[in-house]
Amino acid sequence: MKQERQRIRLSHGTLSYLHAGDGPPVVFFHGLNGNAESWRRQLDGLAGSLEMWAWDAPGYGDSDPGGDHLDDLATAALAFIERVTAGPVHLVGHSMGGLVAMAVALRAPERVRRLVLSCTHPGHGLSGADAADERYRRRLRELSELPPAEYGARRARGMLPEGTDPMVVAEVARIAAAARAEGMAAAALAIQRANLQPVLPGIQAPTLVLTADRDRVAPLAKARPLLDGIPDVRHRVLEGLGHAPYIEDGAGYNALLADFLLRSEP
Repeated sequence: MKQERQRIRLSHGTLSYLHAGDGPPVVFFHGLNGNAESWRRQLDGLAGSLEMWAWDAPGYGDSDPGGDHLDDLATAALAFIERVTAGPVHLVGHSMGGLVAMAVALRAPERVRRLVLSCTHPGHGLSGADAADERYRRRLRELSELPPAEYGARRARGMLPEGTDPMVVAEVARIAAAARAEGMAAAALAIQRANLQPVLPGIQAPTLVLTADRDRVAPLAKARPLLDGIPDVRHRVLEGLGHAPYIEDGAGYNALLADFLLRSEP
């Protein structure tokens, strides 16, 4: 069943999201070329066991733009969590969303039960008001110059391995094609400026790190500081998958989430 976007008003403006299911609360944070639609397979497949919210980050989907620092995204994320559910939540963050999830877990450990970090890293730690490497600059130029469908197709090719099911490619491309320049520009700066590596030992929540062995965007080498720095961490490698494993193998991804998030507390 396809959920319709809902909207709430936060201090930075309107924030849109998808909501589904019943059970322990989970909040999903998408990546740089994603939005709430990225998590459709999870919202459908896990609705019988989890209550889930998938946000459109500020400047994505129908959400108003926000700031261009990770702290701005974390502030919006915490305000969102506090509005939609009373108790501690599980967080699932993919790529850019992984940095948001870690920032929330560091700032408000009492709000986070368990943490899933999917194909992500602790940030690039660049400095300066306009810190962004050429890869991100190129993406932003393409977003402003190319037709949305062509931009989405390019991003899908960069995220997915050769031989991926054409239906998966089309879905990833469709989601990427909906990117808004104002949201992507701010988010790109946020993740380029961020450097969470020194504070990773402060993450208290039990954490599952997921990497994919055909992911060219955030391979294991970029995730290694998470495995070395987070105290209570475990790691699973997703074989044969690229940078959109939640779509490429939704059933397998959901099984890992359910096993980790629904496991009895030690």
